[in-house]
Order: sequence, then structure tokens, then C-alpha cells
Amino acid sequence: MIKIKGSLSQILTQSALRHKGFRRLWVATLLSSTGRWADIVVVGWLTLELTDSALMVGIVTACKMAGYVLAPLMGVAADRIDRRKLLILASMVSGLISVVMLILLTTGLLTIGYLIALSVLSSLTWALDNPTRQALVPDLVDPEDLTNAIAMNSVATEITVIVGPALGGLLIPLFGLSGAYWLIATIYFLDLFVLFQLNSTKQSSPRNHEPPFKSLMSGFAYARHNHAVLIPLLIALALNLLVAPYRYSFLPLYARYVLDVGPAGYGFLTSMAGCGALVTGLWIIAQKKLERRGRLLMLGSLVWPATLFLFSLSTSYYLSLVLVFIAGLAQAVCWTMIATLILSNTSPAMRGRVMGLRTGVVISLPFGNLLAGAAAQSWGPVFALGAYTASAALLMGLIFILASKLRHLD
Repeated sequence: MIKIKGSLSQILTQSALRHKGFRRLWVATLLSSTGRWADIVVVGWLTLELTDSALMVGIVTACKMAGYVLAPLMGVAADRIDRRKLLILASMVSGLISVVMLILLTTGLLTIGYLIALSVLSSLTWALDNPTRQALVPDLVDPEDLTNAIAMNSVATEITVIVGPALGGLLIPLFGLSGAYWLIATIYFLDLFVLFQLNSTKQSSPRNHEPPFKSLMSGFAYARHNHAVLIPLLIALALNLLVAPYRYSFLPLYARYVLDVGPAGYGFLTSMAGCGALVTGLWIIAQKKLERRGRLLMLGSLVWPATLFLFSLSTSYYLSLVLVFIAGLAQAVCWTMIATLILSNTSPAMRGRVMGLRTGVVISLPFGNLLAGAAAQSWGPVFALGAYTASAALLMGLIFILASKLRHLD
């Protein structure tokens, strides 16, 4: 017990959490991410209930992320407007969407059309929140705490990947879909309360007279000429297209048609990915100085699709849980190293726009989800996931051969 207390005290005094502003942002991240992951699980299952179509699951999850195409513009806003106010706006809209979903469910008026429209609107709030939240982190911590702060944010997110899907999956059989949205709406309003406690910070911004479009183009030019930013962005683009769809488009299909474990089993499958990512995040936090981050990114980007290829062949629920856990380990390495490499190699005045581009490359994820749904509908989830992950592993190998500078990035 004394050892545990000492470890917690060490985290509070020696990690990025010692900064008051970052602590509040970290709590807000816990809340908002829990709401989003619970929502993803509920929406995936709800789509199957409404349509019984693998293709529609892919379409709805694609709509859930379609707003990321505007993320570069949101990044321009994050460089010009108080980032705290932008986060409050995103949280407020997300909470209202949950309330509308709750009303439609309880009145029996929800249709697939409403679900698609609300998913698109929700994706716009995600596109605003993500680059703003990431660009805000360096404003709240000292430069030497940046990697630790990114890892702490990753831990917060992955804790919620465990809690959110498990809550969503368990609430569906216990209280119905409307009960799940009661929880989601409550979480968003708690997130809003915490964000109001966060003080505004001084942030670097571009010249005020620069037109937004020119500001956006300068962000693209900056990333194109900075290989320490460009290479991780390209890897993120590929991973979002070919690997990340497993959580959104394939896991609900595997839970229902391959493993036959229902919504609760689906929630726990998603949670196991979060458990793996949480372990990785805690390991990164424990490192005083993490070196060879480019090599770590290369390793994670190969292990992640390779593990999911093995998962595609599994018909055992318990083996599948283990494989998804390992995939979560590798996934967290990828996303943490990508964010750290980009932020640590970006000037303060460009952080919002560059993180907007980082969020913008997630636009490949809805396309990946859409293609995944179509492939699963035509060929079945097993063959589709196997083809996806094998293609991803080959593409990662090609990128690492062509971009040999990656192994030297730090």
C-alpha cells in the first residue's frame, strides 16, 4: 500500500500533472473521451439493430469521422482563437447531440437518416476538439515535460477506451440504448464544467492580418518542408486508412457474426485494445527520457497490423481478447510517437495548424471504414480484415524502406 501511494505521489509531483492547468485538461480529456468511446460503441450496435447491414455500419462510422476533412481549418482557428473557448464550444455541441439522440430514441423517431446526420455533425466537433486539445498541451507544461504530457493524455484516452466501450456495451442490455445516451449526455456536461475551470493561456498566433486561407497554406508548406513532421503524417494517414478501421467497422461484425458474444462482448473487445494502450502509456510515463522514437514508431507500425492479421483468423473469443490487447499496445506506441515527433519538431506559432493537419489525415479513417464495410459485406469480415491488415503491413514496410530518415528521428 505504501509503495502504491508513493508511486501515485511521484506521478503527481514529477510528471506533467504537477502543472495545474494540465491536470484540469487531463480530467476533461478523461470525460470527453469516455463519452465519445461510449458513443462509438452504441452507434455501431444501434446501426446493426436498425439495418442489419455491415455496409451501413461502415457508412455510419465513416460519417462519424467525415468532419476531419475540415480539421486543417480547425487548426487555423486553434492558432487564432482562445483554445479553451474552442474546447468549450466542442463539448457543448457534443452534449446537445447526445440529448437529441436521447429524445429521438425515447420517442421512437430515430431513423438511419437522423443517425447519419447527427454522426456528421458530431464529427465536426471532433475535428475542432482534437487539434485544439493537442495544440493546447505545450501551452500548459514546460518543454521538458512535453513527451510526458502527451503520454499522460494518451493514458487518459486509453483509460476511457477501457471504460467507455465497457459502459456502452453493458448499458445496452441493462438499460437499453436510451440509458446509454443518458450516461453520454451526463459525461459531456461534466466535461463542460471542468473546462470552465481551466484558465485561458497565452498562446503564439500568426499575424492577425494574414487571411485564413493563406494561414492554412502556410501550414501545409511548413509540414511539406519539415520531414520530421511530414513522415509521421504520412504514416498516420496510412494507419488510419488500413488499420484503425478494425475498431469501428470490424469489431462489431466479429462480435455479432464470428465470435457471437453480443454487445457486452463487443464492448469488452474494444476495452481490451484500451487496456493494451494504457499499459504502453504507463510505460512511456515511467521513462525519464525516451529515445529512438522514430525506431519505436517503425516497430509499432509493423506489429499493429501483423497482430490484427492473426486476430482476423481467430474464432476463439479469449484468444481474440489477447490479440486485441497486443494490438492496443502497438497502437499506443504509434499514436504517441507520432504526436510527440510532430509537436517536438513544430514551432509554437504553427502548432494549431500542424495538429490540424495531424487530425486532418484522419479523413482517411472514414474512407477506410467505408471500404471496410463494403469489403465485409461482399467477402465477409474475416477475409476483409485479413486483406486490410496484410496490405497495411506491406505498405508500412515500403514506407520504412523509402523513408530511411525515420529511424533517426527523435
